[in-house]
Amino acid sequence: MKQIKTLFFLTFILIAAGCESSDESSPSGEQPMAVAGYELEPMDLSRIVRASATVEAENVITVASHLEGLITSLHVREGDRVQSGDTLLTFDTQELRAELSRAQAQLELAEAAFSRAEQLFDRNTISRADFEESRANLQSAESEVNLLETRLSFGTMRAGQTLTVLNRYVEEGDAVSINEPLLRVANTDRLVARIGIPERDFVYLNQGQPVEVQIDAYPGETIDGTIQRLYPSSNENSRLFTVEVRIPAATESGKTIRPGFLARIMTYADRRPEVLAIPSESLLASEENDRFVYIINEENRIERRDVATGIERRNWTEILDGLQAGDVIIGANPATLRENLLVNVSRWIENDSSEGAGR
Repeated sequence: MKQIKTLFFLTFILIAAGCESSDESSPSGEQPMAVAGYELEPMDLSRIVRASATVEAENVITVASHLEGLITSLHVREGDRVQSGDTLLTFDTQELRAELSRAQAQLELAEAAFSRAEQLFDRNTISRADFEESRANLQSAESEVNLLETRLSFGTMRAGQTLTVLNRYVEEGDAVSINEPLLRVANTDRLVARIGIPERDFVYLNQGQPVEVQIDAYPGETIDGTIQRLYPSSNENSRLFTVEVRIPAATESGKTIRPGFLARIMTYADRRPEVLAIPSESLLASEENDRFVYIINEENRIERRDVATGIERRNWTEILDGLQAGDVIIGANPATLRENLLVNVSRWIENDSSEGAGR
């Protein structure tokens, strides 16, 4: 009899516990289904443009010879920084100097001849033709002297501005010809990176737009750059448009940036900050243009909500109408659910807008 009472007591406890559990789920005993939820909040759907290119000096100059002759001295090597007026190299100009001395002597004779002709012409003792011939001989002698003085000035090559020597193609004692490359120099205070951008991103870029630059040689440092030139046409082979980015000559910590370093560049195209967006997989459509989502109402039940959508980037779809910040929607696998279903959010989908919208 005692065992029967004990069994009856345990059965009563189990029934009571079951009733209590049923009351916790819903008044009708319906069990909620576990779902993934997403709470709407503003995010950045701007498209990020990323590209890499080699750092270059904005203007690179190839110094070529204006003379044919022997190099007698070289004053610079690769990496040297020269100021305006500094001597770069000199040529053997002995022969030119001799020619100039002879031309100057011819000029003195021509000046004397023209002076006599002028006096005689004034006294009408020579013809105008003889006088004009004397004038022409003087002008020819002056031109010859000017030409040789100019050629002689080419015998000493000087820097026209502050420059850095990138390459040296000759050595002392080399015999060179006219227009032969001697040096390659550049102003390394003005650096650029020329990146190729597809047309869908190019149309959103503007001159003066800021960019973020990272140099592989200095990991962890970000440099502020600027778009300074947009090329008017695309490359015939790649069909990419060239964008010239101005890069500082040094990092904020004072580290020198040199031509040849690899620069990784990031900027935004089609800015769309602070927009509402949902995971694209949460979007349903009964017809092509009839899009809707399932929201979770205050009673934790599924409710259909029609929405108007905008762009889609990196598995996120912009919401133009139908939802507002703070709404909670079914974030994954909504097609397996139905309206008025009791649900419980067991997993929240994170807003990854901090990673950028990508391309």
